[in-house]
Amino acid sequence: MLSKFSINQRMIILLALAGSIAGLIAIALWTQQPDMQVLFTNLNPEDASGIVDKLKETKVPYETTGGGTTVLVPSAQVHELRLQLATQGLPHGGGVGFEIFDRSSIGMSDFVQKLNYRRALQGELARTIAQMPEIERARVHLATPERRLFANDENRARASVVVSLRNGQALAKTQVNGIVHLVSSSVEGLQVRDVTVVDGHGRLLSSAAGSDDAAGLTGSQLEYQRTLEKDIETRIQTMLERIVGANKAVVRVSSILDFRKVETTEERYDPNSQVVRSEQRGQEKANGVNGVSGGVPGVQSNVPDGAGQEPAQTSSSANQTKNETVNYEISRTVSRIVESTGSIKQLSVAVLVDGIYEMAKVPEGEKPSADATKKYVARPEEDMKRIEEIVKKAMGYSAERQDQVQVTNVQFDIASEEPPVQGVEAAAEPANFFIPYLRYGVGGGLFLLILFMVVRPLMSMLGTTGSTGEGQTPTLPASVSQVEASLEGKPRSQIVDMARGNPDSTALVVKQWLKTNQ
Repeated sequence: MLSKFSINQRMIILLALAGSIAGLIAIALWTQQPDMQVLFTNLNPEDASGIVDKLKETKVPYETTGGGTTVLVPSAQVHELRLQLATQGLPHGGGVGFEIFDRSSIGMSDFVQKLNYRRALQGELARTIAQMPEIERARVHLATPERRLFANDENRARASVVVSLRNGQALAKTQVNGIVHLVSSSVEGLQVRDVTVVDGHGRLLSSAAGSDDAAGLTGSQLEYQRTLEKDIETRIQTMLERIVGANKAVVRVSSILDFRKVETTEERYDPNSQVVRSEQRGQEKANGVNGVSGGVPGVQSNVPDGAGQEPAQTSSSANQTKNETVNYEISRTVSRIVESTGSIKQLSVAVLVDGIYEMAKVPEGEKPSADATKKYVARPEEDMKRIEEIVKKAMGYSAERQDQVQVTNVQFDIASEEPPVQGVEAAAEPANFFIPYLRYGVGGGLFLLILFMVVRPLMSMLGTTGSTGEGQTPTLPASVSQVEASLEGKPRSQIVDMARGNPDSTALVVKQWLKTNQ
């Protein structure tokens, strides 16, 4: 059939057939290509290389993007591969953990053992800290000095934590404190004040615990103040919305708190209340006769039966002594009073309440339309006073603190409060569910396009080349008798055209004629 076309036509047909076959093969390969999904993202170079090696061993197709930090695998194998890699400890999350002791060698010195333990502890802490959604990577450095014989000569353990935050993320004060306490609780002998947390830009996120840093105290005070104001706002808001309706009231609270720490020691004495503490009593009595010597002074008076000796004189005596001592204890009261910090000094509450909306009056005999306008009506004064009393009760109003309450009736913006149309959220969501099927639909459409626009016209063209149509030269029969029968009654010009159009058949017929005429 191709012999009936010219060389240019043959080249066009062959190129079209080759392009069609190549297109069909490309469409088949494209539709058979697996749908790739993310296996892991934000990987460290060590984890990425380990995961790629495991995928090569299991002969699983994969792709890497994001500079090698993201690994893609077929969507049908994502969950299975994650479980398999998790059993092998991948990804590690950066650093070296306690798996370093799985490959311990014989003859390892005590120094190397301690060094590996420190490396493993640093790696495990870094992995734990990196689990926070705001943190992309984390590194932990521990300085644990050797034990000394005397406690006075021993240095304190210290730790430093460097965190790399994700774009647009920030750590709250409570999260930083959590990191500090996590590290201090994981290392023996490490105090909270010796842990430092720094971000990737070198900014200090933690302050020494127990220090009198005014900035740290101010941060905690502001957080406590905001929490207190938010709690009061929520209590008032929920109560008012039950009365005036949802989104019909706005509450703002401003507080003044006293963060002074006051400690008072008081000692009181009560003179009217006495208690005997000790009592001591003593009594002494003496009775008797005392002899008194007499005479001239000298030797003779002292010699018995001596001259000049006078008779002795006698006297009687009686002594009595009585002592009594009583000690009293005066009643005393010692009081140590520590006032709580963060007490409320004054509260200021501002409340905006929306009014009432009534439908515009419709003339008698007409039905109200769906788009009828609403008329704003201010709330009565009695309702406003009642709302003000409710606000005072909810906030814990105190006249001694000189609290302030302001309730105002204003018109809210109605347009911003219209409920969203149903189905908007569902329509806004991306149709990720149909993406895999879209590929097969596009491939099938291209296949049908090539089939009907290229292959089918070529097949019809080749099928009609062998048939004789109007204006085509008829062919000669193969035998001599058939040729004579077909040429009988035809003009000479037509016979010449048939011979020119069929040179091979004409030569064959002439040869047969020559053989028969010999």
